[in-house]
Amino acid sequence: MSIISPATGPLQIATTAIRRSQQELARDAHVVANAAEVDTPQIVEALVDARQQVLYTKAAAKIIRAADEMTKSLIDVRA
Repeated sequence: MSIISPATGPLQIATTAIRRSQQELARDAHVVANAAEVDTPQIVEALVDARQQVLYTKAAAKIIRAADEMTKSLIDVRA
């Protein structure tokens, strides 16, 4: 077992979160693009959700950055 392997969990979680956010953002974009066919509350909900997806993606990116820094620190300690 490698000492660096614990970072794999957070990286997988973060990349999954980013992938899910992209899918949700595409769904929200579709709702907004078809604004003439949906109710105003659905459009507002899609816009709010799109903003949340941006925040989720930024949070996941911070997790990836932190995992990267942790891995670098572990490599420095081992070297």
